[in-house]
Amino acid sequence: MSLEEILKDIELRGKQELDELQLYYGKKLDDLQAKQERTLNTQSEKIRKIADEEKRTAERTIISSAEMEALNILRSKEGNLVEEAAGKAELYLRSMRDRKDYPEVLRKMVDVSRKTLGKDCRIIASREDSSKISADGAKIIVKEVDPYGGLKAESADGTRELDLTVAAIVSELREKIVSQLYQHIGE
Repeated sequence: MSLEEILKDIELRGKQELDELQLYYGKKLDDLQAKQERTLNTQSEKIRKIADEEKRTAERTIISSAEMEALNILRSKEGNLVEEAAGKAELYLRSMRDRKDYPEVLRKMVDVSRKTLGKDCRIIASREDSSKISADGAKIIVKEVDPYGGLKAESADGTRELDLTVAAIVSELREKIVSQLYQHIGE
């Protein structure tokens, strides 16, 4: 073989090896780019899922906060309505002395007192109210017990007491009224 042929052969083999290396490294480069693309897609999908979850969490938090605020507003309004209704009932009871049937209410209070504490119990009532009741054996003591009316009673031996003043009745009924109103509006 001549030098020229040897040089051509070396050049040809060098070109073939260069082509093979280009092919080999081109394929490696393509594989790396494909792997990079898959990794990027996987990471992008993870980031999207995390972002979606964080978005849903933020939405739930915002919605939950809004629902809580709405519930607080509703409870506040309900509370105001209940207080207003209880206040009206209380006002009605506090003006009991002005009602036509007030003497009958006092008579029933005396009857309850006598049944509870004995026929010989002491009835304590204001001057204004004492003139409207008859005790039938019970002793009437004139003393201011409540500016809104009603009476107090004591057993003859002083060991038991019954408070039927309007203030005491209002206090007891207020709790019951509020409870009933809350039950009525769905508490």
